Amino acid sequence: MSIPSPGATWEGCMSNGPQVSPAIAYAPRLFETNSSIRSKPKPTAIFSPSVLLVGRSLSWGSSVLKSLAKFGSELSFAAPKTVTSKYAKKGGYDLILLDSTVSPEQRRQLASELAGSTVSIFYTFPVENGCWWLPTLREGQDCHGAPAFRRNEFPLELERLLRDQTTARLIAD
Repeated sequence: MSIPSPGATWEGCMSNGPQVSPAIAYAPRLFETNSSIRSKPKPTAIFSPSVLLVGRSLSWGSSVLKSLAKFGSELSFAAPKTVTSKYAKKGGYDLILLDSTVSPEQRRQLASELAGSTVSIFYTFPVENGCWWLPTLREGQDCHGAPAFRRNEFPLELERLLRDQTTARLIAD
């Protein structure tokens, strides 16, 4: 069902229930019984992964951003010079993605100082026609030498990682 614009009239729209705009809270009508109100399920907390994207704002690609959006990720962007392990710990990030503007020294320092935490870190490595995504940490565990992901493979790996994190958080709660 399409929702008309706020300025549109409701002529010609037939409905057997109340129309609720996403921006307006629903208030029960006088003719509704209290039993229908009490039967509403309790709201549950939903885990939204916190993701730090370090580097140029245009270097992430639509497929990576779509995968992050699919899980309702809270995105933060930062310039490479501003990111330290203290900055990452303070932000409580679940995932850190580094683009090719982050120096190898900074990548190594972040990985060594965040080892043992719960954060996962991936970085891009430019190749002839695109890039490879290399894992550095997976949930705080060093994974240097693990297989890299092609640009078209990484969104699937990203979704698997976010799904696993979401499931683990739901089980823990």
